[in-house]
Amino acid sequence: MGYLTTFTIYNDGIDSIRDNAQEFADKLYEAASGGGVDIAIGSFCNLVKVQKARHADDHTVYMHMGNTVCEMNAYSKDTLKTMMQHPAFFEKMLDEMARQCRMLKKQLKEYKEEKNAANSNR
Repeated sequence: MGYLTTFTIYNDGIDSIRDNAQEFADKLYEAASGGGVDIAIGSFCNLVKVQKARHADDHTVYMHMGNTVCEMNAYSKDTLKTMMQHPAFFEKMLDEMARQCRMLKKQLKEYKEEKNAANSNR
């Protein structure tokens, strides 16, 4: 298994990508190769948020909320930093994660029930 790198592009500066396509590609490559620093292109100092490269067996969750993406991982220094610096926002992210999990569990349960009902009608 390999490594995965997660990128978030802030669309405010999306035109900078077209105007600097080679620089953008080079910086993506560098970031995914272990230089996990946010990417600046043109006049945008934070055009791309780069999460650290993770092995396929290293699980984490990324929360997109507000105008940011945060890693939500109890073992992450970045997560704990966000919690300590912005506790109210962090709590909103936790509440939203819990809400999404509840809804997905409900959908999965309904899907399984429908599938079982369909199989028993055969």
